[in-house]
Amino acid sequence: MMFLCCECGKFGIGDVFSLIQIIIGIIAIVLAVYIPKKLSWEQMYGQLLNEYLSYDFAAAVQGIAFFFHEDCDCDFKKIKKKYVEKFNAQFARNVSKYEKYNFAVDNDKNLHFHRRLLSQFYCLLDLCARSPYIGKTRVQRDFTSKEANLLKILYYMNIASESDEIYMDISTVDRLPPNAKGINTYIKHIYEILNKSKSYMG
Repeated sequence: MMFLCCECGKFGIGDVFSLIQIIIGIIAIVLAVYIPKKLSWEQMYGQLLNEYLSYDFAAAVQGIAFFFHEDCDCDFKKIKKKYVEKFNAQFARNVSKYEKYNFAVDNDKNLHFHRRLLSQFYCLLDLCARSPYIGKTRVQRDFTSKEANLLKILYYMNIASESDEIYMDISTVDRLPPNAKGINTYIKHIYEILNKSKSYMG
């Protein structure tokens, strides 16, 4: 685009206004893309901070720390065995119907859910740290190195949770029947999506 005056080789007033309009248009486009994404990431990060201060989060941290300290004797090598034992005891078939689904008090019955809650939390926190809208520096400012100690325990617990001793093979169904109706319409659709996904999170 030519902004020079043909006679004197200098910018004309009209050219200056055109240039300003182009710059304003570019800024508007950038802001139109940046602001919604920034707000979305800020909302997710704010929800994580609120969850971090919640009772459920504190109980989960305490439960994981208690498991590692008391059951594993602070030995990472014992995590897999002890976690599998806790999981199998939690879902033992000889537990009564009412006791089996009462996970409100006993840490032995909450451990599996504590692990999942914290793993999901830190998965989202990692996404925030990777995002240019939040970033690693901000996450380091809002959280402490003590979280890293907890993450080491979670790492080994997640490995244990993927073991064959916990997950039974339920993959014998080859495909779903056609002509789904009602809620099975949604079940079948998300099945087709997840059936093509990886066998692990992340």
